[in-house]
Amino acid sequence: MIKSLPLFIGLRYILAKKDNRYISFTSLISMAGLTLGVLSIIVVLSVFNGSQGIMRERTLITVPHGNIASIGNFNDWPAALEELRTYADIIGAAPYIGIEAMLSQQGYHQVTAIKAIAPDEESSVSTISENMVQGRLDDLVSGQNGIILGRTLADNMRLNRGDSVNLLVPAVSANNSVSLGMHRFTVVGIFDPRFTIGSDLALIHLEDSLPLIGSNNLSEYIQLRLRVNDLNRADEIVEDAVTGLTQFFPDNEFVGTDWSVTEASLFNALKLEKVMTWFMLMMIVAIGAFNIISTLVMVVSEKKADIAILRTMGAGAGTVMGIFVVQGTMVGIIGTCIGALAGVTLAVNFSVLSSSLEAVLSPSSLFLISSLPSSLQASDVWVTCIAALSISFMATLYPALKASQVLPAEVLRYE
Repeated sequence: MIKSLPLFIGLRYILAKKDNRYISFTSLISMAGLTLGVLSIIVVLSVFNGSQGIMRERTLITVPHGNIASIGNFNDWPAALEELRTYADIIGAAPYIGIEAMLSQQGYHQVTAIKAIAPDEESSVSTISENMVQGRLDDLVSGQNGIILGRTLADNMRLNRGDSVNLLVPAVSANNSVSLGMHRFTVVGIFDPRFTIGSDLALIHLEDSLPLIGSNNLSEYIQLRLRVNDLNRADEIVEDAVTGLTQFFPDNEFVGTDWSVTEASLFNALKLEKVMTWFMLMMIVAIGAFNIISTLVMVVSEKKADIAILRTMGAGAGTVMGIFVVQGTMVGIIGTCIGALAGVTLAVNFSVLSSSLEAVLSPSSLFLISSLPSSLQASDVWVTCIAALSISFMATLYPALKASQVLPAEVLRYE
């Protein structure tokens, strides 16, 4: 038996309305609003997390997890690579050189970033080899001036495997005059990261970059790309690596960056979009809360005689408030729990359920992501449920306060 008077009467008001033993229609509408709101938020945020995960995965096809550069010449970079590979948190390390150049061919021109890489080591730090659509990464052979293009870059330049392209690279002479050096390369492959970032990148062999940079020594331009085992700790891992290299090579000064810095604008925008989406969807929960207010106001108006009798029997204002707080809060708890359970169930199985929509979303060239992945995060569920319960509780305060202010003498005067 329930010994708490506010809890007992509050539950009675939910479960019974005159001779009807079913949940009152207004309470049912309030529960439905909360259920729909919580369910929508959990599912949408799960899809958002899944989409963001795919964006991050595809971004990191060409963007380093971590990057370390030395200020000045770094003749010992091969030894530094071997040192970095001994770190437990670093899966792979490879050298590269970044170059800005213009590609020109048959009237088509485009400025792009070029990365000079070591093909036999690149697979340890990126998945470009797994995203080749023409040729292979191993087709980059030293001395043959081969080049691999991103899909968007190749399409814009109207190039395919076997075509030739000119690379125009600015060079500064001894008298500080700037000229353009033209170099002929042959397209040996095309890769497709299936994302905007990296799709306009070009790759050449590390040794073939020497004529482009106008030097016979790579040590002045070399940078070290890292692949780490925990993307969320990439900044810590890179910082530890920089500290370790500084101790190992005290004559050099190192600078490290990670993907969360180089792509901060993209992922900060995605985080902001997620927060704004959450706030907008919480409006559905707020509508359910308004329904709770209207429901309790009607109940208070209908139960004034009951309230007056309770007050004359010794019930205090706090007890009366507790009755209606219990009624409204229980509506919020039931609606939130049903919404959370349904939302979690739908989010977990959303990838399977959305497979039937892939045909509608095709062709994939029209969308950055052609399917709807889902990644459920417990923090999203807990924050949403706590927010919904808090809104439900606050919605009960005004009607409960009005109920506690009912004057028994005024209500029972004509009874």
